[in-house]
Amino acid sequence: MFVNQKVQEISYALIRVAAYIRRQDLRQRIERLAFQLLEDVAGQGFESALRTSASLELLINLGKNIYEIEPVNAKIITGEVETLNAAMRQLIGLGEMPNFGEMFSKPPAVISGSGWSGNDSASQPQDKRDNAAESGNGINGTIRQSAILEKIRQTENRQVQLKDLLAAFPEVSERTMRYDLQGLCNQGLLERIGSSGPGSYYALK
Repeated sequence: MFVNQKVQEISYALIRVAAYIRRQDLRQRIERLAFQLLEDVAGQGFESALRTSASLELLINLGKNIYEIEPVNAKIITGEVETLNAAMRQLIGLGEMPNFGEMFSKPPAVISGSGWSGNDSASQPQDKRDNAAESGNGINGTIRQSAILEKIRQTENRQVQLKDLLAAFPEVSERTMRYDLQGLCNQGLLERIGSSGPGSYYALK
């Protein structure tokens, strides 16, 4: 069922994002509601799930406003929550039928290491899987970029070389890492210092 797949993606993303929140109360509330949302949907308690998701949206926006959650993460997650809400409302007869064609126009986020994905990646051609992994779109790419930013924040001078990030994230290919770094530079979150060669650094702005 679409909602079961979507709620797993959202709950996974919420828990990953919450791990970087410094305020314990906010972190614990988001984690608790992430599990609650999963349980509500699994039990087909969609009205309860809609209330839970409303609370989550408010907490996510609060986290964004107090600089605990990256704006790009908040935007991606709230967008996914709205998609889930539309599907749940349709299942309980509220609102109009959502446009599932638009929902599936892009490959759903693939959650690495979780044992499942929004589509059967093994059945896709390798070049399509590579393009999806490197696009930086969706929950998985956003969380990966958030983890990269957090890693750079933890360094003494808040700047790193590409080789340092590849060592810290061995599951990420060099091509994907370069794509993520370029995306973060384009968003104004990072700046590249030096040439594009091995001696260049990436620093927080």
